[in-house]
Amino acid sequence: MQTKLVEVFQIGSEKGGIFDLPKEAWPAPGQYMPCQRALGDSEPLIPQVFQVIGEEGHLNVAPIPEDWQPGDILTIGTPQGHGFTLPPDMRHLALLPYQVSPGRILCLMREALNMGAAVSLFSDAVPPVEIMNRLPAAVEVSPISSLLENLDWPDFLAADLERGDLPAFSTLFEQVDLKFKGQVLVRTAMPCRGVGDCGVCAVRTIKGWQLACADGPVFPIKDVLHVAQ
Repeated sequence: MQTKLVEVFQIGSEKGGIFDLPKEAWPAPGQYMPCQRALGDSEPLIPQVFQVIGEEGHLNVAPIPEDWQPGDILTIGTPQGHGFTLPPDMRHLALLPYQVSPGRILCLMREALNMGAAVSLFSDAVPPVEIMNRLPAAVEVSPISSLLENLDWPDFLAADLERGDLPAFSTLFEQVDLKFKGQVLVRTAMPCRGVGDCGVCAVRTIKGWQLACADGPVFPIKDVLHVAQ
């Protein structure tokens, strides 16, 4: 399938873009989409983009290569991997971008608010101004310590982090019996894009080694907490 890169923007340290795609072709929050320019590119690793917060009603994605420009024609694959799934009875959603930009995790914000759920973003870093400007007043922003002091508040936790930070992330919940459900987006290189041949993206879980490209990149929090590397 082909699409046009309509607009580019900066989101934290990443360059993002708006794709001209009908909503039924969008990746769900947490899923990834392989894409490359239709002409003139021969990347050894095909870029993979994720949905990020941005202009409402449009598919906002990141990261895109620095040399991509508005008007570029792109060849894209179908959305791949497992994305986030919010429980239909959820009433309190905690969003936790751990040592990463909150752009990807905040894609869950609108769906949760439309469900009538309360939404809080927990981050020790102040979100970039381009993200803060898009947050509704209903979304509270608090430090991670506020979440850890009140773990009875959320009934669902959505986290986003790099694979190498999983052990440190687990220490946040040491000796804690989690009463809430949750999922974790594990960011890591996925060069084979779901084929599963290279094993580069393997994540250790309670079910054994699983591949982020095919079994993830979103995993149940209890599958990776305290065991993932």
